[in-house]
Amino acid sequence: MMNSNNISNPNEDLQNESLLSLSTAIDDSMKCETLANDNPFPIDSFPKLFSDLIVDLNKSLKFPHDYTGTAMLTAISCAIGTKVKLKVKESWYEYGSLYCCLVGNAGSNKTHPVNHVFFPIREFDKIRHEIYTKLYIEYAEYSKLNEKQKKEIKPVPEPILQKSLLTNFTPEILTKRLYENPIGLTVLSDELATFLEGMNNYSKTDQSSTYLSFWSNQQTSIDRIGSPIPLLINVPYLSIIGGIQPRMLGKLFPVQKQNNGFYQRFLFAFPDTTFKEPISEEDSSLELQSKYINFMNAFFDPMKRPNAGARVLTWSIEAKDFFMHWNFNQCEMVNENQDTIKGEIFSKFDIHFIRLALILQMMENPESTEIGLNAVIGAEKLCSYYMNCSLKVLRYIQNPNSYLYSLADNKKQFYNSLPVTFNTAQAVEMGSQFDFLERRVKEFLNDPVLFKRIKHGTYEKRIVVKKEE
Repeated sequence: MMNSNNISNPNEDLQNESLLSLSTAIDDSMKCETLANDNPFPIDSFPKLFSDLIVDLNKSLKFPHDYTGTAMLTAISCAIGTKVKLKVKESWYEYGSLYCCLVGNAGSNKTHPVNHVFFPIREFDKIRHEIYTKLYIEYAEYSKLNEKQKKEIKPVPEPILQKSLLTNFTPEILTKRLYENPIGLTVLSDELATFLEGMNNYSKTDQSSTYLSFWSNQQTSIDRIGSPIPLLINVPYLSIIGGIQPRMLGKLFPVQKQNNGFYQRFLFAFPDTTFKEPISEEDSSLELQSKYINFMNAFFDPMKRPNAGARVLTWSIEAKDFFMHWNFNQCEMVNENQDTIKGEIFSKFDIHFIRLALILQMMENPESTEIGLNAVIGAEKLCSYYMNCSLKVLRYIQNPNSYLYSLADNKKQFYNSLPVTFNTAQAVEMGSQFDFLERRVKEFLNDPVLFKRIKHGTYEKRIVVKKEE
């Protein structure tokens, strides 16, 4: 396991300096909303192998640091799954699952870093799919036999598909796969918009609550018609990563998904510039690629898979002190922003911090038994970066004009045709011109970003677009 690439703990002087300067660092990173160009992705948070690879892929393939680094964190999260967990304190344990969103314009190289980083895991899924296919064919042939024939040969059980990645699935298949793969799964979505919009395609209710439970690794019981025994997922471990264009943010993270905490659980990678860059003549390092693949392969070695339970990590004394100090300052920020979305964003970062520290520790040394100082220093830097990106996304979402722009053309035209103040009857009549049923019009009027209800049956538009626009 590539110990040669591990970063050793800082010496005692560096530890003391880091702890003494923590309060100032937290104040700087949390008490002001820095501009995106003052918020570079902290590649120095990663152990050397990974930071070198991030830089190399940026030079050779023009992968933005933000996207490659976030993809790496998610890939390691996928690899470790439920095999390790951190004992934060008595009766409080955390796993390393992450929900991540890469924000950038079309052509900004969001998809390629994810595909590149997840390549070793895709290869394992390919091998496991081939094994499953062979076993299932044998099972299908056995199922065709009559009872007498079955008694004459060795029984062939129905195989279970072992996998780590999901790309196209229904909610029922998701729960089935989570049940069959207790180590965990990761959703890869080239366009996160497609995934988020499709969450409710198979249900009349919002599926966000299900994903909230999965993010918290809460035990989940699924009752299904035709199955007398509920499907019990003891520790649902699910990570998500995908890309999204800025203009779609308001549509895909509307007020409803902010109010239920869905938006607050995402880590956003949102670099200041996401321009498409010309192809570089420089080739990527085969040595770094090989080391990375070997590192990832070790996690999927069947000889190293645990028979039961998870390896439990604890804090080192220095790491715990660092985290507790960080958490104290972070709580002040939450309290200063009570009853606001911003405060809710800050409140989730203690969990983000813990999970990022666990992942970074596994990247430093997969055989670790405790979280070291390097991991928590790196987690603090990453939290500062992702916090600023979340605030940037929030400002974008809360800009009503960007939200209006994200709507379908017929909805925009309908909205623009409405007078500034109107009643329900007027809206229903005008909606018919755009093929909107009365029920759809009334649902549209409930959007708090676009409309303010003055009194019963009377509304006011929140966004007034000039005629020439």
